[in-house]
Amino acid sequence: MTAAIAAGPGTTAGAEGTGGPYRHRAARRWLGAAPGVVAVVVTAQTLVANGTPPKDIALFAAYVALVLTLPGTLLWRALTRLSLPTAVDLAAGTALGYALEIFTYMAARAAGLPRLAVLGAVPVVVAFLAVPRLRRHWRSRGAPRVPFLYGCAMSAVYCYLVVSSGLAFFRRHGLSWPGDAVPYVDMPFHISLVGELRNHMPPTVPQVAGEPLSYHWFVYADMAATSWATGIEAQTLLYRLSMLPMLAIFVVLVPATAFMITRSWLAGVLALAAAHLLTPPNPYAWLIGSTFGFGPLNAWAWLSPTQVFGAALFGALGLLVISLLRGEGRNKVIFVPVTVLLVALSGAKATYLPLLLAGICLLVAVDWVRSRRVERDLLLLGAITLATLAFAQFVVFGGASQGMRLWPFSTAVRQVGTWPTKSLIDELPLSPAVVSATLLLAWAALWVGVFGPRRDPGSGPDRALTLFLGLGLGSLGAVLFLGHPGMSQLYFLTAAKPYLWIVAVAGVLAALDPVSRRLRPPLVVAAIAAGAAVLHLFRTAGDTSAPQLAVLGDTGLSKAFVLPYGVLALLVIVVALALWRVPWRRAAVLLLVTGFSAPSAIMSVTGALTPADVPAVPEIPWEGIEAARWVRDHSDPGDVLATNAHCRSNARKCDSRHFWISAYAERRVLIEGWGYTAKNLAALEDVNRQSMATRPFWDLSLLAANDAAFTAPTEQAVRSLKERYGVRWLVADRGRKIPVAPELDDFATLRYAKGTIAVYEITG
Repeated sequence: MTAAIAAGPGTTAGAEGTGGPYRHRAARRWLGAAPGVVAVVVTAQTLVANGTPPKDIALFAAYVALVLTLPGTLLWRALTRLSLPTAVDLAAGTALGYALEIFTYMAARAAGLPRLAVLGAVPVVVAFLAVPRLRRHWRSRGAPRVPFLYGCAMSAVYCYLVVSSGLAFFRRHGLSWPGDAVPYVDMPFHISLVGELRNHMPPTVPQVAGEPLSYHWFVYADMAATSWATGIEAQTLLYRLSMLPMLAIFVVLVPATAFMITRSWLAGVLALAAAHLLTPPNPYAWLIGSTFGFGPLNAWAWLSPTQVFGAALFGALGLLVISLLRGEGRNKVIFVPVTVLLVALSGAKATYLPLLLAGICLLVAVDWVRSRRVERDLLLLGAITLATLAFAQFVVFGGASQGMRLWPFSTAVRQVGTWPTKSLIDELPLSPAVVSATLLLAWAALWVGVFGPRRDPGSGPDRALTLFLGLGLGSLGAVLFLGHPGMSQLYFLTAAKPYLWIVAVAGVLAALDPVSRRLRPPLVVAAIAAGAAVLHLFRTAGDTSAPQLAVLGDTGLSKAFVLPYGVLALLVIVVALALWRVPWRRAAVLLLVTGFSAPSAIMSVTGALTPADVPAVPEIPWEGIEAARWVRDHSDPGDVLATNAHCRSNARKCDSRHFWISAYAERRVLIEGWGYTAKNLAALEDVNRQSMATRPFWDLSLLAANDAAFTAPTEQAVRSLKERYGVRWLVADRGRKIPVAPELDDFATLRYAKGTIAVYEITG
């Protein structure tokens, strides 16, 4: 898929034979493919340099090309009938292929034949070979090309993501011990869900056997299907391979979405680059890094596979939504891929569904005010979105909120609490609302282009911008008024970020229309440079000591947050008044404010390309992964394990986010770690002050029965685990705080032992 990042559509020789015109067209085709070829080479080199087996790379590439991209692209072309560049067809088709793969795998896994999921592509390919009317979809004829320079820019962004992944993520997440001994806390959790989807349908929580899985789990179904088809380990897929095609889809489809709206590839490339590089302006001299809730998009590229998968699927859906708004909905068949992608999003990353619904609602309101009518296609899209949102909430998530709840200003409270201010402000009467207002100022400065003019108000492209603006406003509302113990409300903003950038870039470019072409480059450079210089001077002159609540009080702390942005706003007003009679003042002001965020691009690139430090103290013991995989190889998928390991080894308190046994054994564990279960999250009473990781297990009698088999084993205690809870295997970690009594050997059969890990089988 990455090879198609900048590829144009193929052409035929025609009547020219092998003469000059044919050679010229062939040279153009090869030149057009060069950015994609570079992306493939950089990807392969980065993977091999970070220990990825070449065989796994080849198998994975073949799987994506033959099982996802090929059938998905054929169906995409047949169902949408859109004239798009080949690279866009391939990217959107791969997204559709992911959706079809998930549904096929669900059926195959439920039938007990998971390997047959790979055959789901065969009927599609056969049909498009056998049916004459479908054969034309093997080639894209008459479609526009991605201009070479913009293709190079898209390829550069993708290569930046891959190289930064190698330096930041791959370096800390090796494929063998000790490289995989200290992963980010969520990574074993993700691996355990892949193992669960490899062996069970429907899935449950593997770390607490029998608990319902109220989570976005479709991406793990994709990895499970890939693992069955290729034999690649789940860890290799998660740590190296599976995110790459999804990132490539995102890199291609964001510029394509902007192009469909603005007819400018420049707008698309600028939106893509800004989404990955720019963060809100930081006027605080005492704070290093990004402000208010998020860094650049590459920060979550590997840590949140659900977010990346959702971004890829929504990228394809966005093209279809724009097509409908442009009046191309006469092809009613287009609602088939729309529905398929929406249903896939319901379990991939349902965060996108309420945001899309918010955008539709805003557009319906604007259309009604403007013309006193609402298109039926828009209402149908809204109805399907609402239905899939209900399906996600009540079927996929079983009605659970997974810790998300209405909690106004929680983002501001938690943000201030993590800064050097070290202040919890949720009990203050003024500061939470004031800091939240400051968040709005920061985001308004970042996406100031949304206040720019619109081209052709009321047209299809303008209506698409209105929908994306509604999507962005919905995300801001979610961040301001929802709370989650893990700050997961920020994923709403992460989801909307590229589409807010499309609206912002479109506004800035429209503001530049009155400016002569000769004046535009110096105006852009001068205004952005002036904004960056102002922010730099502002930070240089500021106080480097963080404001402290104990010293300033409620009012003083609020002023400390608001005043810097207030001064910047006053400066912008002065500049606007000074340029009042200048025809390009609007463009100059928008570019000046955008320049306030320019320094963040330097910090983003510097941070992303700085090799990460590898922690020296391992969390997973050297013999742990080997022992867990021994259990996987010598047990049945339906077997249940019990363990005395419930707390992460490097935590001061008992951090119940312990997941590596279920991850590498690919078996359900009676009780391993419960931090992310719906029941544990629902029990939290204060999302600002209570940690989901340190709450005790809710069933103390079950936990006592589990641990008694290790600490005070008796025949009754061990037999009870097997007869009452279906436990067959005991994984004892002798390095844990919960000791393992030597008498356990008398009541269970020792099958494996190495280092501090011992595996027992309950027989008889």
